[in-house]
Amino acid sequence: MLSHLESGKGVPVVLVHGNFACKEWWRELLEDPPEGAWLLAPDLPGFGESPAPEGFSPSIPAYAEALRAFLQAKGAEGAILVGHSLGGAVVMEAATEGTRGLLLVNPAPPSGLETPEAYYPILESYRENREALSQALAAMAPTRRPPWFPELVAKAQGMHPAHFQGNARALAAWRLERPYPGPVLVVYGALDPLVTRGMAEATAAFFPRGRLRVLEGVGHSVNLENPGLFREILGEFLKEVAA
Repeated sequence: MLSHLESGKGVPVVLVHGNFACKEWWRELLEDPPEGAWLLAPDLPGFGESPAPEGFSPSIPAYAEALRAFLQAKGAEGAILVGHSLGGAVVMEAATEGTRGLLLVNPAPPSGLETPEAYYPILESYRENREALSQALAAMAPTRRPPWFPELVAKAQGMHPAHFQGNARALAAWRLERPYPGPVLVVYGALDPLVTRGMAEATAAFFPRGRLRVLEGVGHSVNLENPGLFREILGEFLKEVAA
């Protein structure tokens, strides 16, 4: 089973981190879960404390398969799935008709996310250059970073070696074939330097019941930048889909 953190009681809500991240990106939410929510935050294979299986090759379908196995093992197949960045793509891919809803935080769009070829050597360099990695991650949370941010950087540098370039290539290759038919809320921090507002709008429009909420003054990672606001948003969404 994937390494994970959990807190609270009630409707299962599974929190899926992004690239260069781990379950601790949800720490403040886990410390104060919304009422009626059973929060589960796994490390995807090769991230944090979840080892990648032998021969694992990063792909969005492979991560989704691992997530579905985790949901089954926890008895949480009917969860609300929350995905941040790459994790947004993973939960889109993993969703089934039994999923209660999707909450997508600055997600990679269903059409995939291209990384210019010139950036791949930079991604690879983060394996050795912690200061450059720290600066790159800081840009993903421009308005506020928690006191344990250096721990997040260290865990990012501890990813499986194949992930440094492989996750970007996985996002470039991925396309979501079928839209999840249930409720979908796309939360978009307007200061995001990676995912554009147009991408967020296209993601919400892709789903029959999709809608977009734009957060001014927030960057790519509201879960780090304003965890109190994110808790409110999640609590409201939980009430909507659990009614």
